[in-house]
Amino acid sequence: MAKIIPFRGIVYNQAKAGAIADLSCPPYDIISHEAQQELYRKSPYNVIRLEYGLESPGDTEGDNRYSRAAALLNEWFKKDILRQGQDPAFYIYEMEYKAGESKKKLRGFICLARIEDYDSGIVRPHETTLSGPKTDRLNLLRACRACFSQIFSLFSDPQGTVSEILGKIAHKPEMEVKDSDGVHHRIWALSETGDIEAVAGALADKSLFIADGHHRYNTALNYRNERRRAAGQFTGEEGYNYTAMFLARLEDPGLTILPAHRALFNLADFEPRRFENDLNSYFNIERIDFDKKSETKDRRTVLDTMAHRAGHAHVFGMRVKGEQSYYLLTLRNEQDMDALLPDKSPAYRRLDVSILHHLIIDRLLGIKMETHKLGLNIEYIKEAGEADRKAHDGLADIVFFMNPTKVQEVKEVAEADERMPQKATYFYPKLLTGLVMHKID
Repeated sequence: MAKIIPFRGIVYNQAKAGAIADLSCPPYDIISHEAQQELYRKSPYNVIRLEYGLESPGDTEGDNRYSRAAALLNEWFKKDILRQGQDPAFYIYEMEYKAGESKKKLRGFICLARIEDYDSGIVRPHETTLSGPKTDRLNLLRACRACFSQIFSLFSDPQGTVSEILGKIAHKPEMEVKDSDGVHHRIWALSETGDIEAVAGALADKSLFIADGHHRYNTALNYRNERRRAAGQFTGEEGYNYTAMFLARLEDPGLTILPAHRALFNLADFEPRRFENDLNSYFNIERIDFDKKSETKDRRTVLDTMAHRAGHAHVFGMRVKGEQSYYLLTLRNEQDMDALLPDKSPAYRRLDVSILHHLIIDRLLGIKMETHKLGLNIEYIKEAGEADRKAHDGLADIVFFMNPTKVQEVKEVAEADERMPQKATYFYPKLLTGLVMHKID
């Protein structure tokens, strides 16, 4: 099944480059243009210049952000800004963060994982991908032949075999940084041969479930195939057959999935009362009227009620533009989804995001599934307050508040070889880019 190997990671020489807090960055796909520029200003050696460089009006096919990243990578090696480890290692990676009033820790490790075709069942995705990001990542990989970030994946380890090995490391981390969200990121190198073999052996019969980084995995797969075609002959063990991954246990209590709320706009011929009547055919509807003083408190009540019911009901919050009301929508009968999606697996039909996208958005509002990923009528928003303001300010016709997808649901849908609707998961915390990097042979 899954094959993982240690590697000689590339890290910053902080004595020359500066503090790691000024050198690392969030995942490229959550960085706004303003944040990208701010990261440039932080340090001339910030990894943003490699992972997600600024475009220039004068860019050409031969001189662009990808070629500039490759040139910088070579320059930083020559200047001793970047150094490669002496011994192959797994890199234990721990993230500690606040979750409400408590603290959580997620501990996994960075390794190289052999790239597998999806039909092997060894690496399992749960989301669809878009062509634009894949093209961008492939251009960068071709130019630099390096991974500056990792694909975030999960494996099942109910007995905690791997956790026990990783937990033996208790000395001061070799690298530690606090990000802008207040998350503490810590890195230790695990180079002891016996521990490496024990971890790799524990995963030898496992599947890997991609949590975050579907575009990067597809890019690695496409790049591997390109290199194989160019080589003509290959053993399957060449460096391009592996990609950098962060692996964590599915069962780890430190693993969190946040909801992505939906704001719908530009709805043609939308009539709130007719829509409410249509919803009433499938959902029990509860309405909470509010005034200016109670608006925030009542939104919190809606979200708390949704969370309380999440284990035994499919429930959504809703607000409509121009109304001083929140709504709770509870699906009456799961068999309605069976009738609507007979060709889908039970795991897929029972997802809250499937109910919202197929039954409410597609069937009742007439916005077809194939357009949802294009963002023509839907915006995906992490913070409930920000989503609510879209309706409050008249920028959205409807806002839907979501409960988070469960980790077990991700596993079940992936095992059924299906893909969830767009933005079904927001895994948290996010891995930092630039802590440990990998150069592909």
